[in-house]
Amino acid sequence: MIADESFELAPCGLAVVAPDGAFVRANRAFRRWTGLAAPGPGETRRFADLIDGDGAGFFAELSATLARAPELDEVFVLLRGESAAIFPAYVNFALRRDESGAPAAIHLSVTRGESRALHEAELERGKRAAEQLAAIVATSSDAIVSIDPRGRVLNANRAFSEIFQYEPAEIAGASFADLVVPEECRADYESKLAAVAFGPGKAQVVRRRRKDGTLLDFSISTAPIRADKGEVAAISMIYRDIAPLTRAAEHIEFLLREVNHRSKNLLAVVHAVARQTARLSPSPEDFIDSFMARLAAIGNSHDLLVSRDWRGVRIADLAHNQFRLLDLEARERIEVSGDFLEVNPRAAESYGLALHELSINAVRHGALSAPDGKVALSFRLDRESKFYTLTWRESGGPAVTEPERSGFGGTVLTRMAPLAIQGEGRLDFTPEGLRYRLSAPVAEIAMDG
Repeated sequence: MIADESFELAPCGLAVVAPDGAFVRANRAFRRWTGLAAPGPGETRRFADLIDGDGAGFFAELSATLARAPELDEVFVLLRGESAAIFPAYVNFALRRDESGAPAAIHLSVTRGESRALHEAELERGKRAAEQLAAIVATSSDAIVSIDPRGRVLNANRAFSEIFQYEPAEIAGASFADLVVPEECRADYESKLAAVAFGPGKAQVVRRRRKDGTLLDFSISTAPIRADKGEVAAISMIYRDIAPLTRAAEHIEFLLREVNHRSKNLLAVVHAVARQTARLSPSPEDFIDSFMARLAAIGNSHDLLVSRDWRGVRIADLAHNQFRLLDLEARERIEVSGDFLEVNPRAAESYGLALHELSINAVRHGALSAPDGKVALSFRLDRESKFYTLTWRESGGPAVTEPERSGFGGTVLTRMAPLAIQGEGRLDFTPEGLRYRLSAPVAEIAMDG
């Protein structure tokens, strides 16, 4: 009963014919496609009658044809359908013999050509999709692994081998927990596996162990792979290395702390500059001009620091950046030489402000105010004492006399700048020109300490 029902309701065309090709029975699909009806009295319908074109003769004696070509498996034919319509079809033959070995019946299985083309196209699309997915998995930078319900590794991509430092032969069939799950994480790992049976798990951060024992943090996504009946046949896991994200977050946190710290320092410097400038300015206009110029000098130093992500600046770059406020003719008369270290942000602020005061004073009153005046700026590292010294020497300018009282520039050069870097500043008014020396421990000013 079941066999008869399966024969009748099959989606493909099924038929049984006698050795001479006469139809014995045909299922519903075959009858619908071909318009085959029960033969009338004295009438016989044969398979060859349904073949259009020259192929009909080939199938006139079907059993003989199959006897001559026992390897004949599938044949493409044009069948006459209902209302004389012609449709392409693929026919499979199976010859059945009786006890004596003589042909007894031939079973036909017919697939319409257009249906087969659709199936083949669908299969090809599925094949391409599978190949694309395999390529994605194989080339992914994430570690992708599948395990069976017992926790044994079924497959792992190349990134898994590279990240966890195992050879492929060491991975296949091994216990996943023994490979990469630290002992203290086993309970959490087991609970996650049990939860996967209910559906894909949300991304979570977990810790796993590399072959050399190094512990690494990952973002993990899990999903069940189900068999036809719905039971979990395997579990897929994708491990994404979050070390770059962690480092980025730590760096952002560091920068925020640095900005907070630098902002407080900067406000303190601006407050001191404003107070001293106001105290020593003869008029509001003079205060505004001097104060804005000094803020610009501080801003120049900070521009360099920001462009270097607060990793310090090369002292020569800092000097040339401060001299941008001067005209080209004055800049060309400043010679910069010596040992150019990379200084830290605190030192960059101090050196920048000191160089601003020196250069502005040289233009207004010193060597750079005269046509033949020059400035020699040098930086020297004493490797024995581990001190770094800035020296400013002016020559060729007007006669120099020590002022009766120290202005804000002198305060910056002898107190503010040296104090910030635990150093010492000395300002000398010699007949040859202004001399300035700022010396500080390398550990206080160098970026690498």
